[in-house]
Amino acid sequence: MVRPAFGFASLALTASSAGAASNYNMVDVFDSTNFFDEFDFFTQPDPTHGFVQYVDAATAGRDGLAGYAEGGVYLGVDYTNTTTTGRPSVRVTSRKSYTKGLFIADIAHMPAGAGGSGSCGLWPAFWMFGPGWPNSGEVDIIEGVNSQTSNSVTLHTGPGCSVTNPGSLPGTKLLSPDCQGHEGCTQHNLGASNTYGASFNAAGGGVYALEWTDAAIKVWFFPRGSTSPVSSSISSSLPPPDPSTFGTPLAAFVGGPSSCPLARHFANHNLVFNTAFCGDWAGRVWATDETCAALAARCEDFVGANPEAFAQAYWLVNSVGVYQQEE
Repeated sequence: MVRPAFGFASLALTASSAGAASNYNMVDVFDSTNFFDEFDFFTQPDPTHGFVQYVDAATAGRDGLAGYAEGGVYLGVDYTNTTTTGRPSVRVTSRKSYTKGLFIADIAHMPAGAGGSGSCGLWPAFWMFGPGWPNSGEVDIIEGVNSQTSNSVTLHTGPGCSVTNPGSLPGTKLLSPDCQGHEGCTQHNLGASNTYGASFNAAGGGVYALEWTDAAIKVWFFPRGSTSPVSSSISSSLPPPDPSTFGTPLAAFVGGPSSCPLARHFANHNLVFNTAFCGDWAGRVWATDETCAALAARCEDFVGANPEAFAQAYWLVNSVGVYQQEE
């Protein structure tokens, strides 16, 4: 069992290909040396109406919901107490915001269910969003609910944005081209089970890379131990990663001057890690998930009464690197 503890330790970002030509420059690295200085704890009611209570930094530290573990940043949930008011959890938001760039996250573990519960009730996400939602956009890099076994990548923005997905993996399906509002435009790859949840964790996690330009927003996944262009440690003395060497992306959202001018729809994004429960997605589809519906009549009933099911519901983030091009 991972036990978090507040404290600082050195950690290298796992993401680069030495010698690769790139027009990106490193601007930030968030890891166990600085993460909690660079991210704020969100403590407001959950905007997605989840059965969750997001706690502040002091409470998270006291109760072991956030800290450092195994050389990485631990972001967890309460898995010892029953609740009728929402399960305590952590949501953190970067103090800095970004418009366009290359974002590389080395993640060793993501929230998943324990025992025979699958991941029922869980709604974890690593994402980014801008002010005045949805008009400045949102990009969900890692997201899923309940018994989902592979990652969903979704964009949300205001009206007037319809995308295509040429250049993504053959098994990736664009479920809807219209990125407007709460539903957004989602790409899902059913053949990539190691991209999400318990299978992701069993493989030791991996590296997610997102490139955001005026032409497209693309997401790649590199499993732990794979031969990939983001497999060696990075520092300011090494060349930054070069997306042209990354191969075919897991998901690609391609805009256009008339269909979706991305520069008008996506700007000034903060990075977010959170773990929610039930709510507008996991709760809404609970009854249609046979595995989860067999456990309890309602999502909230199961989450509230079964804390032990969430012993594995934590993020363990080795590092997040941000690179941008000179304008």
